[in-house]
Amino acid sequence: MPGDSSLVAVITGASSGIGAALARRLGRDGFRLVLAARRADALQQVCMDCGTGCKALVVDVTHRDDVERLRDAAIAAFGHVDVWVNNVGRGINVPVLELTEEQFDQMMAVNVKSALYGMQAVVPHFQERGQGHVINVSSFLGRVPIATYRSAYNAAKAALNALTANLRMDL
Repeated sequence: MPGDSSLVAVITGASSGIGAALARRLGRDGFRLVLAARRADALQQVCMDCGTGCKALVVDVTHRDDVERLRDAAIAAFGHVDVWVNNVGRGINVPVLELTEEQFDQMMAVNVKSALYGMQAVVPHFQERGQGHVINVSSFLGRVPIATYRSAYNAAKAALNALTANLRMDL
């Protein structure tokens, strides 16, 4: 795969952390990239680090229409998508008994619904092409909640793991 300039990857949460590091690596390996995040300046910097085969798109992946726009922009730019990385994530430090409804909903929207929207947007494209890879970035805490103060984050990543396993079985 490395060096094959026909490979196209979409990475959400690409403005920093794991997403930015992955984008830079895949850019060095010759992938064409569509990077997505909310922070335009940081996202544009990562895209510049990845070379000429990179497009940056400011999106909020907690909104289904933004995710569909991301998919459509990637296909319009490069003709297809080979790899879709649902990397967006956010955590908060709040124990179970102190969680508000708003905090819990936000953790589910950012860590689960965004990936669900990504899977639902891109998998039909993969099925049509007969190939493609979805990568959902999770956390050890989704399987072993040893940091109880990360309660909603742990729960969200456990839900993401379950959705991922179910999609794998469905496909």
